[in-house]
Amino acid sequence: MADLVSYLLTDPLADDSGAPLNDAKRDANARRLVDHMRKLKANQVPQQVQGKPLVELLDPTRNTIGYLAVLLAYAQQAVLAQQVALVANFLTHFDPVQARYVGPEMQQLLTWLANYYEYARDASFIPIIATAILRLDPESSTLTSNHMLFLRLCLTAGLPRQALPILDKDIYTLPTDPQRGVDDRLLCATHELSATFITKSSNISQPLTASDVHEYYLLGAHVYIGLRRYTRARLFLELVLASPTQNVATPLMVEAYKKSILVNLLSTGSTTFTKGLINAQMVKTYSSLSKPYEVLADVFKKRDVLRLDAEIGAATAVWDEDGNTAIVNQVAESLRRYRVIDLQKTYAALPIETIAMHLNLTPGATTTLLSTMIRDGHLNAMLPPPIAGAETKPVLRFLSHNPNQPTIDQDALLKEKSIHIERLAKHVREADRKLAIQKEYVDFTRRNKRAETAGAQGFEDPMDVWDAPENGDQDEDMMADL
Repeated sequence: MADLVSYLLTDPLADDSGAPLNDAKRDANARRLVDHMRKLKANQVPQQVQGKPLVELLDPTRNTIGYLAVLLAYAQQAVLAQQVALVANFLTHFDPVQARYVGPEMQQLLTWLANYYEYARDASFIPIIATAILRLDPESSTLTSNHMLFLRLCLTAGLPRQALPILDKDIYTLPTDPQRGVDDRLLCATHELSATFITKSSNISQPLTASDVHEYYLLGAHVYIGLRRYTRARLFLELVLASPTQNVATPLMVEAYKKSILVNLLSTGSTTFTKGLINAQMVKTYSSLSKPYEVLADVFKKRDVLRLDAEIGAATAVWDEDGNTAIVNQVAESLRRYRVIDLQKTYAALPIETIAMHLNLTPGATTTLLSTMIRDGHLNAMLPPPIAGAETKPVLRFLSHNPNQPTIDQDALLKEKSIHIERLAKHVREADRKLAIQKEYVDFTRRNKRAETAGAQGFEDPMDVWDAPENGDQDEDMMADL
């Protein structure tokens, strides 16, 4: 018992005096402690030690691995509010370096906490899962199965806004196999980017498929559409559509294309995609499978309000089946907004009744729409208040600027853009570094194989080996081995 408690109380990253160790010793200590932890059985972990609860003796920051072992042992017992509190405390305070060594166990703990929602319908702990993801990877730049777990939980609980701390972070990489000769740093070493320690071998994430990636971005787009953050929604949908394929459109990709048409109409009034991002042949494939949406977009571009209403009514079953009825109705409202904006390009002022005729609305509904557009900053105009008993018809007067439009802090916007560009440049530099090192490694290996082959076959110059007819395909074979 004493030996077990001593192991659980170990801080693998520091010596007995608390001084930090070098990376080699930290790595060896952490792996030894993890091996010991994984051999433990739940019934071997005591609830109390010398009259005190075992968890009170452990510090989740210093004893991350030991504390996690205790939590997993407790998690096999009945679900109790006290255990949820312990899990929440751990996920808020664990050491992110030690956590790199216990990826599967971290997944198990997060899954247990997510399952607790099904038991208690208590959504108060959902933000804690986001805290854990960001504690392990502050930039959340590597997509993991934990991201998927968290996003699905937020949507299941009907709290899509809770997913924003994760969704708002840009994803740059997926977990991959470490490449030989490219990055051999230890898990406990300083890593500028999470992609160098969140790998397939670290098991911080379960294996992800292309469908998982598509689902993440498609669900994320749903969240942004609901919050009317259409620019971000367009980005997420285009990332699904731009995925490498063999000219085969999956159901998720077709769904993304349909929603992308609607979101583009809402946000820009057109169906233009980011130039060069989506394969033109794939666009034709998506289009052939989304005819009602293509018709809707064509009518929208012509600003034909009456026909748009007719097309929406005729394809009601399609919108319902695809789950897009609410967005399609927003598109109809959006067309009327764009129709008013088109009128602004031609007229300085127009009676409300005339505008109502263009929009196929009653004067009252038109006044409400115009007031909303002015308030939300979609229209630069002045709508005079109604005068009781007056026979004069109300007139909308277009303005050169919107007095209700908030002032944009250009300095803050420039700073935000600069930070985003620097973050992107950091990931580009890392990709370039990997490619450069990999090329050097391949060239070095090729030279060694040439020298070995030349020596074995009696060639004086290692390059002469490539002149031998039987070695014509050796370069390709060697690259396949690498």
